[in-house]
Parts: sequence; structure tokens; C-alpha cells
Amino acid sequence: MGFFAKVSGALLGYETLKVVHIRSKKVGFINRFIQLVVVGYVIGYAIIYQKGYQDTDVVTSGVTAKLKGVAYTDLPSDPAIGSRIWDMADYHIPPQQTSAFYVMTNLHSTPSQRNGTCAEKPTLKACTTSADCQPGQFVENGDGRMTGNCISYPSGTPGRLSCEILAWCPVEDETASKDRPAVLGEDARNFTVFIKNSIEFKKFGHKARNIDDNVNNKSYLETCKFHPETDPYCPIFRLEDIFRYANVLGQWANATTEGAVMAIDIIWNCNLDSLQFDCAPKYKFRRVDNPSVKRSPGFNFRFAHYYKMEEQGEAIQYRDLTKSYGVLFLINVEGQAGKFSPVPLFINLGSGLALLSVATVMCDFVTLNLLNKRYLYREKKYEDVDVDDEFVLLKRNDDSSTTS
Repeated sequence: MGFFAKVSGALLGYETLKVVHIRSKKVGFINRFIQLVVVGYVIGYAIIYQKGYQDTDVVTSGVTAKLKGVAYTDLPSDPAIGSRIWDMADYHIPPQQTSAFYVMTNLHSTPSQRNGTCAEKPTLKACTTSADCQPGQFVENGDGRMTGNCISYPSGTPGRLSCEILAWCPVEDETASKDRPAVLGEDARNFTVFIKNSIEFKKFGHKARNIDDNVNNKSYLETCKFHPETDPYCPIFRLEDIFRYANVLGQWANATTEGAVMAIDIIWNCNLDSLQFDCAPKYKFRRVDNPSVKRSPGFNFRFAHYYKMEEQGEAIQYRDLTKSYGVLFLINVEGQAGKFSPVPLFINLGSGLALLSVATVMCDFVTLNLLNKRYLYREKKYEDVDVDDEFVLLKRNDDSSTTS
């Protein structure tokens, strides 16, 4: 029966707060110090520094890029390139991309290909006899379908043998241009890109773009070039400067020869409060790919120009195949805006009031566990009251009064 009485007493008991005023300067200092730290954190850091009085919204963005610049090549040894002028229609491929743009700085061209039979590259399918070339089978990672013949490579040249294939002939061979400097590398340093970025913070109905409409000089966009200190809001960038501000200018030759991937970060962190209004973009630049990798470094892709030529009264389809090396620029837009709102302010203030209870918890821990008089404090703080015992005591007192 005693066990059930203890269990019921534990489950059905009630605890209430008891105020004990401890006259200790040490405990009082700890209490006030912790309260001061909490108040300083809430007001100084959470509300003022972190702008806890503001509602926030993330940016919605759209970006376009327009390239300008002219290059000249003089390679009479390579008729596919030759002596010619290159403008943005030649090296900006494709003309429009979503939040990105590509600049071709090097290329290998295989002109006048047509469907026919020719020798596959020996590095892909070398042979000694025709038995090594299974007819009807495709060369793995190769250029075409084997005919079953083992012929010299290049066609008509003795010494090296490879399987004959049905393909676009002649097949691509980069041996002659592999160690050549970037065709457009030096001239590409002065290419410029005009980045137009329009952003919106939907929650606050605020729109902006990275072009300063308050500039009175009408020719500003024709002459300005971005510089992080002297002209940080000009939206026109030299390609060489992008590498410089990313601290990879020393990798220019490698990037323009083998290709690279660069990132342009546009950051919009805006304060939309009328007294502290600030909403302007900041730019950061970095190289994304790793130039030190040993396998498949850089960035490249192939494209072809198709056309037909009449031969003996028949229209024969040809193509000029180009393997393009260049720099892919990725444009990332991020950021958020803040504006005063009473809701986050009251939430932070409420959180601060709740944190003040930390002072009580810490002081209780010190007084009940660390101070010399902790047993006295513990006795004063905790008191068990048994209602039945108190009732018996009161009844005895009443009986004594009646008897007397």
C-alpha cells in the first residue's frame, strides 16, 4: 500500500514556484551579467547587426550577355583558318544562352567532309590484315562503320595501316594543330561582354538592374569598363580583366588553348528601408574547372556547317567540321532584400525575453551546486508540503484550543 501511495503522490503532486531572495553579491553579479549578455545579443546582434527587424525576400533574376571585339588570324598553313577577320558572329557560339555565354578562342577545322570511305585513325583501330576489321561493326569511340578492309593511313600513304570505315571523310585529325597556340587567344584579351541583369524582389515589389540610369553621361556605356574600385557598377567587362579579378590571369594561355569554365557571381544584398536604402550589385569572379587534371581538361565541343556542291550534275552534301575550344562563362545571380516589418521584430524580442530565463538557470546551478552554503540554499528553495500531515496538525491545534 505504501508503494502505491508514493506513486500516486509523485504523479498527482503539484509543484509551484517559490521565491527565495539570496543576498549574495557573487550570485547577483552572475545574474546581472548573464542578463546583460542576453540583452546585448538580442538587441546588438540579432536585431541591429542581423537586421532582425526586417522581413526578407530572395532575388528573382534574368541575365543576357552581348559580346564585342574583333580578332585577326594569319595562318596560311591552315586553309580552314587562313588570313581573315573574326567578329562576334564567328566566335560567340551559340549567340544566346541562359545565364551563360561562350567565347571560342581556339579551334581545329576539318573542311570539306563528305560521306564515303576512308581510313580510321590508327590510334582507334589499327590493323595488320583485313581480318582485324570486322565488316558492319562500328569502331568503339571512332568515326564510322568498318567495311572489312585494312588500308594505309592516311589514304595512299604506306607504313601505317588502319581499318577502312564508312564515315564523314576525311576523319578528324588534330595532330598538326595539337601544340599550336590558341588561334584567337591574344586578341580575345580585349573582347568585352556587356552583361544586362534585371532583378526583382516580388514580396516588396522592387525591381532594379545593374545599369545605373542616373548617370547623366549618355556615352557612359560606350566608354566605361568595369573596375572594382574606380568603376564598380559598369556592366561591361574585358575578358582578360575577368581572369585578373579571379586571380587566374597566369592561366590565360592554358584556358584559351584547351578551354575553361569561369563563373561570374552577381550578388544583390539590398536594404530597402527608406532611411538606409542600398541596392546595388557586387561582382565576384572565379574559375570553376580544374586546369591541373590529366584527363579531358578544359572545355570543347564540335559543330558543323552543312552545304551542297554540284558534281557531275548531282548535288553532293558536304560539311565543315569544327572542334571548338574556348571559355564558358556561367553567370550566377544571388542575394536577398530586407525591409522593416513588425512581425520579425516582435519574434526576436520574444525570443530575447525567453533567453533571459538562462540567467535564472545558471544562477540556480551556481547556488545549488558550487557555493559553500549550497545545502542551506537547497533547503530554502525546495520544501515538501504534505496536505494530510498539515490537516492533522491543524486539527490537533484546534482540539488543544477547545480543551483549554
